[in-house]
This record gives sequence, C-alpha cells and structure tokens, in this order.
Amino acid sequence: MRTKWIHFCLAAGLAAVTSACSFLPGKDEAPAPATPSISPVIEVSEDYYGSVPPYRPNQTRGMLSRLSQGSYRIDFSHLELGLMEIARETFSTKDYYFQEGQQIKREEVTAWLSRAKEDPAGLNPDKGPNLLVHVLEHDYLDKDTQKLAGLVLGLSLSPVYEDATGQEKSYTREELLAKGQQLAAKIIPKVRAENQQIPMVIALYEVPDPSSTLVPGNFIATGTVNAADSSVSKWQPIDEKYYLFPSAEAEEDQPQVSLQYDKLMKQTQQFFQEYIGLTGVGRFMGGKLTELTITATAEYDSRTEVLQFTQFAANLINQLIDKDVHVNLYVQSINQPLAIYVRPPDGEGYMHIYRK
Repeated sequence: MRTKWIHFCLAAGLAAVTSACSFLPGKDEAPAPATPSISPVIEVSEDYYGSVPPYRPNQTRGMLSRLSQGSYRIDFSHLELGLMEIARETFSTKDYYFQEGQQIKREEVTAWLSRAKEDPAGLNPDKGPNLLVHVLEHDYLDKDTQKLAGLVLGLSLSPVYEDATGQEKSYTREELLAKGQQLAAKIIPKVRAENQQIPMVIALYEVPDPSSTLVPGNFIATGTVNAADSSVSKWQPIDEKYYLFPSAEAEEDQPQVSLQYDKLMKQTQQFFQEYIGLTGVGRFMGGKLTELTITATAEYDSRTEVLQFTQFAANLINQLIDKDVHVNLYVQSINQPLAIYVRPPDGEGYMHIYRK
C-alpha cells in the first residue's frame, strides 16, 4: 500500500491515500455504450487527472438516504479526493481522463438508498438506522479513444445499527466490512448490466461520527471487478484511522505522536502572547502517522506577525514531527485564511502568505 500524498490538501484539506489492486483494461475491450461529447481536453500535471469539457455534474453527488438527513456526515472532500487517489492505483493519470459519474442515474441510487419494504430495489434494513447512506460514482476515460474505460464506485456505510431489543449499537470494523461486501455484491450486477466490459473499483467508506466535525470518515476496503466479471475478484482491506489532537483517544492510542504534538502546541502558544487555537488531525495507515493537518486560529495584528508566526511554527514542525509525515499547517483568523505551510514527506516545505 503506497503512502505518497498528492497535494490535493491545498484545495480541500484532507485527502486520502489508499490502495487497490492494479489492473489495466486491454485496448481490445469493448467501450461503454455511452460516449461523452468531446471538445478540446484539459491537460494538467502528471499528478492530476486531465478532464474533458464541458463539465458534467455527478449524477449522485450529495444524495443521502432519504431517512438520514441530519443524521450522517459524509465529509465529501475526503470521500471524493480519496476515491481519486484509489483510482490512481488502477487508472493512471497518464492514460486516463477524469469525468464526474454519468453512468448511474439518480433514480437508481434513490431506490438503492430506500428501505426494502418501501422499494423492491431498496438495500437498507426495514427498521433502525440505514446501512447504505450514500453512493458516489467517478468515471475514467481512455485518453486515446476518449470513451469510458473505468469506473470507481464509493459506497458510504454507517456502522450504527439497531439490535433485536431496539438499542443502537455499532458494528466492528470486520462486521461493517462484511456488510459492505454484501451490498457490493448486490450493486455491482446492476451497474454491470449497463456497462459491459468496463473494469470497476469498489471502495467501502465508513462515514464519520456525526458528533465530531473535525475528524473525517475512513476507507475500510477496496475491491476490483475485472472487465468481464460481475463480482469482486479480490478485496483489499485498508487500515486507515484519524485522530484529533489533542484528545484523550489520541493520547491513549498514539502516545508518542501525542507527546510530539503537545510539545509543538505548547511551544507555539508560548511564541504568540495572545490566545491561539491549535487543532490537529492525524491520519494513520497501519498504525503509522502519514499526514498531520494543523489549524492555527488567532487574531493576528499584521501580515508580518503572520509571517513570523508561520516561520516559527514551520521550524518547530521540522524539529518535532518525523520527516516522512506529510504536514499541512493552515494559519487563519476567524474570518479568513492567512498563510499555508506544507511539508511533503522527505521533501522541502514551502510557505505562502495570503495578500489582500
């Protein structure tokens, strides 16, 4: 599983780095029935997908199960960018263009998100919290033919369920994975019926705790569906977890990183005489910290003060946080961003001060 981070973080905060088994469709495979209308393509750097104008909105973005409004938080930036990073393992940015999902219709997803007793196509239990709360599709177009050549599907799952006594409980990671695999087994043939010979990647995403607005959800597994198949050929578990710093959970589960963060927080707050709010979100893969995003909020008097503070904090980060960790530092007032410092793994950090 690779842990290289691309710099989506500058635009959307957290990004997700996950893995999936690689396979590339052969050039002799039949294309999808639907072919996008083509105008001159937009080429970008090798780290990002190019696109094919005109922009077409995703058919399923933003949809939640009908009975779940207000109950679940999806964290779409993490979900969407995570799906793109998963896609990179199979659909190279050199060979494919990205397009928002166009194959699965909104009414189909509406039916899937319903309860089975309400709709014959419904995939959610007849009572209690819903299991499947969102479906997101991303499409990948072959650069040579500019036709659909790959599809990535994200299934967002809630771990909360109702037991026989009516009490709400939470599935373990293993139980939620099994439930997600069962859902995928029902959804894949429906998608395959309209997309013959198109390889697919399925990503299972556990939605975040709605009580925490800072910690995103996490991916728990990816599955590959080969071009001629209508089921997953192999599932790859993903050991991904986020912690809020400072927090009792992080202190208990990640004591060494918590100690490093506490030193960073205390020394940073000593530098700035006024109150400064410092929060961190750490992403761990296989129990190892791979990315740390820090937000420093205060009322700064001048841009020179912002500059001095950001430089001081960046120096502390380089002293206290392991060099193989990707670090994002966002310096802001209550109303606006003021500065960014980004240090990629084993690379030179760079800083930007916003100008009015």
